[in-house]
Amino acid sequence: MMKFFDIFPTFTEAPYSYIVIPIILVCSIVGFYNKSFFHALILHPYEIARGKRIHTLLTSALIHRNWLHLLFNCVVIFGLGYDTCSVLNQEYSTVIAYIGTICIFFLLIVLPNLIQTFFKKNDFTFTAIGASGLSFGLFGYSALFFPLQKINHLFIPSIHNATHYWIYMLLISFLLSFIKISRINRTLHLVAFGIGSALALIISPYAIELKDAF
Repeated sequence: MMKFFDIFPTFTEAPYSYIVIPIILVCSIVGFYNKSFFHALILHPYEIARGKRIHTLLTSALIHRNWLHLLFNCVVIFGLGYDTCSVLNQEYSTVIAYIGTICIFFLLIVLPNLIQTFFKKNDFTFTAIGASGLSFGLFGYSALFFPLQKINHLFIPSIHNATHYWIYMLLISFLLSFIKISRINRTLHLVAFGIGSALALIISPYAIELKDAF
C-alpha cells in the first residue's frame, strides 16, 4: 500500500495541488446539492461589468456542472500543478516556486474570466463555471516551459518533443472551440491555453530554444 502512495508527490513538492484540489472538490460537491451556494460563486459577466460580484472572477473556478467536468479538471490541475511548481523550483528556487505557482494559478483563472467578461458584458443570460481555464492554461504553460524536452507519444508518433505536444494540444483546443455543445465554454479553453503558453515564454529561460524545436 505504501509503495502505491510513493508515486504521488509529497506536500512539499506540490503544496498547491494538495491545497487547491480539496477546495475545488468540496465547493463543487456542495454546489451540486446547494443551489444558493452554487449561484453565489457562478461567473456572471453582465453583473461584473457593472461592478458587482467581482469575487466570481476567482470563485467560479471552484464549482462544476457535473462529476466528469470536476474530475477531469482535478486530475489535470493536480498533475500539472505539481509540474509547474517543480520546474520553477528546479530552475530558480523553492521560494520562487511557491510564490510563482500560486501567481500562475491566479492568472490562469482570472485573466480568461476577465476576457470573457469583456466579450459577454452585455449578455445577461451568459454565465460560466469550472476550472477549465486553469486546466488548459497549465497545458499550454507546461508544454512550452522546456520546448526541446523529448517526448515519445504512445499513440501519435509525430510527437518528438514538448513543442510538438504543444502544437497537438493547440489543435485540440482549437477544435474544441467549434464543438456545438452549449455547456462547453469553447472560447475559454483556447484563450486560457494561449495565456498559459505566453506565461511559459515569459518565465522560462529556455524560451529562445523554441526556434529549434521544429
